[in-house]
Amino acid sequence: MSLDATDTAPPAQSSGLTQGGLAIAAAVLLGLAATLTAWSAYRESLTSDLVLKNYSEQQALIASANDYFGRADQQEALERSLFLEWAVAISAGNTDAADYLVTVMSDELYAAVEWWRQEPEETSPATPFDESNPYFADLPSQVLVAEGTAGYAEADGLRVAAEAADANSDRFDLANVFFAVVLFVAGLTTIVQRRSIQIGFLALSVVGLLGGVIVLVTTPGWAAIG
Repeated sequence: MSLDATDTAPPAQSSGLTQGGLAIAAAVLLGLAATLTAWSAYRESLTSDLVLKNYSEQQALIASANDYFGRADQQEALERSLFLEWAVAISAGNTDAADYLVTVMSDELYAAVEWWRQEPEETSPATPFDESNPYFADLPSQVLVAEGTAGYAEADGLRVAAEAADANSDRFDLANVFFAVVLFVAGLTTIVQRRSIQIGFLALSVVGLLGGVIVLVTTPGWAAIG
């Protein structure tokens, strides 16, 4: 009887070591999953802040661009009004009125009108407010239009950046889903007693951890500190 007891002792010890190894593996997986979850959540938080920042700046730029366009409309109306009054005065031979209107014009408008006036009739546009006029782009109204257009272009760039950051934020969330599954399944490994089930849970945890890591490291900016 004592011989039989001696023979059965080593398998029991081996089984104990196996259970301990599985527990250690589960603890390692839990630690890795918890660390990666914290890092992914940190990156998701920063990325979400970037989304809000870009959208806020985009709205501010759009508002500024709209202001430029509004001022451009007012300036263009003034420029056209001065030109028409000047043209009427010239046609009527009222040189005093024409000379006065010239003093009211901006330097850029005067240059545009003079170019138009000196152009041959067959090649001259109907008004100085034509893109063929080399001084047209220098008009105050067109400078304001250019500022508004540039503002819209910059705002669109911020929109694209915000959408990209939003997509990255979603990927960080997805990585956290994988890590949460790992935390749950690896946690179950420490509760169940059946070795085959423990091994299955650990295998599933490893797959989930790898999936989360792949999603995390393929997300732009995942390794950035700030």
